[in-house]
Amino acid sequence: MSMAYSDVSEFFRTCSIRDLQWFASASTEYFTSLRESNVDASAFTPKKFIINRDERTIPFPEAGSGSHFVLDAFGAFVTCLLSSASWDSDVQVAKQSQIRCRNTTLIALDLIYNKLAEDKLTAKWVPIAQKHQSGILTSRTQVVSDFISHRTSKIDIDSNISSTIHTRPPLTTSNTTKPKEPVTLVMPCAGRSSRFPGHKPKWLLTQPNGRLMLVDAIGGLDLENVTRVIVGVLQEHVSLHCGGEPEAILAAFADGPPHLRNIEIVLVVIEKETIDQVQTIERILEAASVTGPIFLKDCDNQFVCPVQPTNGVATLEITKDVLSLSIPAGKSYVSLTPSGVITNIVEKVILGNTFCVGGYSFASVEAFKTHTQQCREYRELTCSANTELAVSDIIWLQMLTTSEPFVSIPVSGYEDWGTLSAWLDYTRSFKTLFCDVDGTLIKNSGQYFVPRWGTQPPLEDNVAYLKKSHKGGRTQIILTTTRPEAFRELTEKQLKEAGIPYDKLVLGLWHGQRVVINDYAKTNPFPSAVAVNLKRNADDLREHLEY
Repeated sequence: MSMAYSDVSEFFRTCSIRDLQWFASASTEYFTSLRESNVDASAFTPKKFIINRDERTIPFPEAGSGSHFVLDAFGAFVTCLLSSASWDSDVQVAKQSQIRCRNTTLIALDLIYNKLAEDKLTAKWVPIAQKHQSGILTSRTQVVSDFISHRTSKIDIDSNISSTIHTRPPLTTSNTTKPKEPVTLVMPCAGRSSRFPGHKPKWLLTQPNGRLMLVDAIGGLDLENVTRVIVGVLQEHVSLHCGGEPEAILAAFADGPPHLRNIEIVLVVIEKETIDQVQTIERILEAASVTGPIFLKDCDNQFVCPVQPTNGVATLEITKDVLSLSIPAGKSYVSLTPSGVITNIVEKVILGNTFCVGGYSFASVEAFKTHTQQCREYRELTCSANTELAVSDIIWLQMLTTSEPFVSIPVSGYEDWGTLSAWLDYTRSFKTLFCDVDGTLIKNSGQYFVPRWGTQPPLEDNVAYLKKSHKGGRTQIILTTTRPEAFRELTEKQLKEAGIPYDKLVLGLWHGQRVVINDYAKTNPFPSAVAVNLKRNADDLREHLEY
């Protein structure tokens, strides 16, 4: 079924705020217009009730089309919506969309009830319909609760999960100006890394630059407004993979980007596994007594964007410049207005060409907590306790129930490390080239006879290839030569004149066979070292390295 034509479950799973408002208004207008008319209530079944959101049409039965009283028809309509929201075993909704679909259904009914309550006649239907809805939910979910008052209940999110706090204060305080609205950056790292089978937790993997993934994950962010970085990890992972030393994790941040030295780093070690990422975030916020604006950041990617005290979602538009990215349907996607206001956010449904990269900003931590609690109450009410909450569920609920919009925060420099294959592709894109000088980059010469060192021209194609590789930032060049240390100045001058890029220059090697020895492992797969034998003065290095 196309996105234009949707059954009710698909509609509530993917509708925008504008779509939902239209549906509630159109439904209210229809039932208000019926007044005392009879209709065919059999039209209100999940398989018959197909919505065309593009043409804004809903297949409501015409007045006088049947023998059912309008109140009975409205009851059938309520039953149809609730059945379509995946409580009915005949209706299939992806597990990751159940929370969104069910929450939106209940909110839509709330909107309709509120509108019907404004009319003297239809206002009488509302308590009857709400009682009918409560009966349906009670029978389907075995939860005895009244829909009107369910928001006041307090859902236990396992507050018995204990945590310990470890803090690294700022290493420097010079030349730092406190922001007007300090933001706390929160990075949950307490998952099982199921997409990295056979490996230690992904956040502990070593990046090509030598940093841990969790440190590199925030390397691209503008942290001008950030005063605390809080990371949440499992005690089990600290014990098994960090020698039981949480301080060692904190020490790793000293090798991160320079601006991290001015920021307090807090490590929250959580006693046992949480039910989902949202609960991990809750545990972190509670343990570290977080107040004010927060920015939630996934640990398995990197991107460049500002961190500001606002409601927003870090997003990337899929353009021809990023078509090389492997962008799975497993991301969440957003719809935007021309001014960048988010009108829709859906988990694992491709809405268009803009997807969420794993950064979520909340202007108030209290708003996040409040809407998380509401999401859990909906989840209990709709018997979805076996379905994990996603941050996008919290954002969607906040968008629907408040007047505070969320905006797109465009990013650049996006790197995805979310799966083992994606991470290995990333690490393989980095190389260290050990490259000889004479006969490889510069026409061969010698110490004693003409042509002597320092007099020969470069091999242009080989040099051009190295320039291009080095400019990309993922090729480290170590030049090697038999020229003695006494010839360093002459050699450096010749390399500079030839425009040959390099990171290090090693002189004084033996004139003989060279062997590179490197270990390989799951995180640096075989072959971890390769060799290129280039015929002397051959200007075809590109052909040997582009593989």
